[in-house]
Amino acid sequence: MISRWYISKIDMAVVALKTHSIQVLSVEGVVDENGDYQEVSQQWSCPIACDAVPAGKADERAFEDGETRKYSFTCYLDADCREFMIGERVGLVRQGRQYELEVKGFMRYQQQAKLWVGWG
Repeated sequence: MISRWYISKIDMAVVALKTHSIQVLSVEGVVDENGDYQEVSQQWSCPIACDAVPAGKADERAFEDGETRKYSFTCYLDADCREFMIGERVGLVRQGRQYELEVKGFMRYQQQAKLWVGWG
């Protein structure tokens, strides 16, 4: 027979699905008198909770724009997250390590959004 105490402990279990975070690097710059772009400042956005799954090896995928690119992580985000652009630089914090990666693809679904990131 299972005791009431045991059942109440099982009911309190919570699974954390989004244990990682991703940040977007925004770069501000100006064009000087020679027409050259000069970077003025870099700033990381507020962390966005995600679940980052490694691809194992650098997998390839054909994305919406018709290009085939290699990616290293698939990040699962909330469906109402911001829009990500291909080529944006992002910082992924996963298991205490920070990676600086590039957005390879983004797709919004009904229940979640997927973000594919990889090394530049």
